[in-house]
Amino acid sequence: MPANAAFSPASDPVRAYLEWMGAEAGAPAVFSLHEEAVLGRDAQDALGTDRYVCIPEQTVSRRHARIRRHGASYFVEDLHSRNGTFVSGERLAPGAWHVLVEGDELGLASARLVFHSLLLPERAATPAVITRSVDATHFAPVVDTRNAERGELENTVHRLHAMAQVSIALGAVTDQETLIEKLMNFIFDLFPAAERAFIMLRDERDLPQPVAARHRSGIVEDPSRIRISRTIVNEVLDRKRAILSVDTLADRHFGAHESIVAQAILSVMCVPLILGDEVLGLIQVDTSSNRDAFQEADLEILSGVCAETAVALKNFQLYSDIKGLLDGFVCASVQAIEERDPVTAGHSFRVAGYAESLAMALEHAGDATLRAAAFTPAQLREIRYAALLHDFGKVGVREHVLRKEKKLHHADMRLLEQRFRYARACLERQAWRSLTERQLRGELGVQDLRRERERIEAELEEEGARLDAFLDTIVRANEPSISHAAVPAGLCAIRDHVCAGTDEPDFRLLRDEEFTALSIGKGCLTPDERRQIEAHVADSYSFLILIPWTRELAGVPAIAHGHHEKLDGSGYPMGLHGAEISLQTRILTISDIYDALTARDRPYKQGVPAERALDLIAEECRAGHLDDRLFKVFVESKAWQARAAP
Repeated sequence: MPANAAFSPASDPVRAYLEWMGAEAGAPAVFSLHEEAVLGRDAQDALGTDRYVCIPEQTVSRRHARIRRHGASYFVEDLHSRNGTFVSGERLAPGAWHVLVEGDELGLASARLVFHSLLLPERAATPAVITRSVDATHFAPVVDTRNAERGELENTVHRLHAMAQVSIALGAVTDQETLIEKLMNFIFDLFPAAERAFIMLRDERDLPQPVAARHRSGIVEDPSRIRISRTIVNEVLDRKRAILSVDTLADRHFGAHESIVAQAILSVMCVPLILGDEVLGLIQVDTSSNRDAFQEADLEILSGVCAETAVALKNFQLYSDIKGLLDGFVCASVQAIEERDPVTAGHSFRVAGYAESLAMALEHAGDATLRAAAFTPAQLREIRYAALLHDFGKVGVREHVLRKEKKLHHADMRLLEQRFRYARACLERQAWRSLTERQLRGELGVQDLRRERERIEAELEEEGARLDAFLDTIVRANEPSISHAAVPAGLCAIRDHVCAGTDEPDFRLLRDEEFTALSIGKGCLTPDERRQIEAHVADSYSFLILIPWTRELAGVPAIAHGHHEKLDGSGYPMGLHGAEISLQTRILTISDIYDALTARDRPYKQGVPAERALDLIAEECRAGHLDDRLFKVFVESKAWQARAAP
């Protein structure tokens, strides 16, 4: 029935009504429940006005639920609504009938109603009443519409809408700073009489500190300089109770305190941010121009906001703890890997610093395409993790390969030097043994012996010098080169040189595998060793995909996996081309190459100056290996000067 319809108990012994916000002044808004009624957002054209209950809220479906009487009982059915129908917190299965008993709370999305059963003497059937409920556990606001003016009701609807927006906003915010900003924006919508609001949170020392303060006029105060009433703050934080004072100066609890008098606070609400037994802070709303500015319904609303805010703040704290835990794990993992190769310690941290600086510089790039691709803070964190962990797979590389300083391993070089000494010893032994045998056979006189000895000494000296030159050539060839170099001159002659053994067949000074290693044109790794090193990329990926990354960090494995790929497809391990390589990976590649060139801790090479390193990378760009647009930003933003931040 309409809100202002007359009700005649004489015509119907059942008196049932729904208190609702659409009532005219002085007349309660009632909806009688007779045989059947549909509950929904809009009036139902096919139903009489006494057969539907209109709940004008956006979260309620057009045809949300239905109540039907059968005998002395009433039943409710959900009509496949979008947000569901709940009875005392339990969601109904669509199409199933549920019997209602006295005091059952019906939840239709955000709407809360209470079922009441009145058994009148005139008839045995049980009539019913549905009223808007007050649920302290959900902090639902009390709405008393019996004597409400229409303007006040419209204001209440506006505030309820604002509170719903608060709930939505709190659920979407991902950082504390944004949360506080949104709260301050909503508070003045929720409380039209409020002139000032501020928020206090406990710091790391567990001391309450103001973090935000604002006036209705939009003036933002410096939180560290705002005037607060310690009387109210201590009462709220110490006793964990909300305060509502409608006339603070006349309140016997607060009126005598200087802090309140000095600020001329006339009406105030202050509610703690509580989660369990922990008090995280408080929110205070006050006014200095209006007594009775706030009522109990306002306190209910602010309490609800504070409850949701406390949950959000605790979530941020837990998220921060988890983030710190992950940061610590990543840094510890990187340090553990780099300790296997102390000479490259710091490489991953430096690369992360370069990559992060280059990624942040994109928003100021001259190239509009790169500016449009500027990264969010979450994406920057993803790039940093990928950079820190890009070499994690080196844990599976054997240390003698990982730490290789020259083209020949240290032990191989010592063995080769011993072979040269052996060759020299064989020459001397053969020469002097031959001379001794000839002397014993009487073939040489004193003068001949002297001349033969001088000849042998000259030959041994000449051959020794030749061996020394061979060894010098090998030592020079053993030094790795930064760029491709030809096979050192004379190396082939050394390989072909054969020495006579003493008690074994003739042998060569340089074996084939040694010649292959010394012939390496760039770096110090043999093809087999290079394959072992290159396998670290796939091993890194295999490790990283085992980590249950969050959605924001899901790209870490793929970014790290491609840091040795080249735009022309000449990279590894997948030989990706152009657009197949992500922007994040291209950033990591440039950063990795720059540090590899300039690092001064590599035993197999001297670090080149920054200018020379940039020239070498520019050559790679011209060759089509690297992204020249990103490299330009790398140079112009001086990202290459970034410092490592473990």
